[in-house]
Amino acid sequence: MQKRVNYVNTNNRFSQQMKQQYLLIVLLIALLPTALPVVAQSGTAQPEKTWTFTYLKAASGQKERLKKYVYKNWFAMDSIAVAQKLIHAYELIENTNEAESWDFIVAVEYFTPATYADIEQPFERIRAQHRPVMIDGLTLKDLGKIVKSETVRRELPNR
Repeated sequence: MQKRVNYVNTNNRFSQQMKQQYLLIVLLIALLPTALPVVAQSGTAQPEKTWTFTYLKAASGQKERLKKYVYKNWFAMDSIAVAQKLIHAYELIENTNEAESWDFIVAVEYFTPATYADIEQPFERIRAQHRPVMIDGLTLKDLGKIVKSETVRRELPNR
């Protein structure tokens, strides 16, 4: 009497699992170089942002004209500086409290901690080419004055 053995071919199932695992490993290895920078960045602080804040106080009744002056003159030059990658950004911050010692902050973000000192020569070329725009026949001296300037740094939190 011969024994009958039921033989189940597990090689086919085993080879399917091996192929799937192999493909998964190959895929993970292929994606690893793109994933490493994300992992590395998540553990480090974002670079500091260095800004110069210039505080302006308008002469009596000249607040809107002073704002126009900043846009037509300072921001005209700053837009060129951004295009030339001398500065990163600029903005105007308006104080809504009339009783304060300042009406506007002209904020300029620099790429380097040394701020203007690092871009002085190329920015002075921009200034030399700029034709000052008077507002209703008035200059900055007529419209207001700089009351203070300061350099600040903002560190962005890890995300």
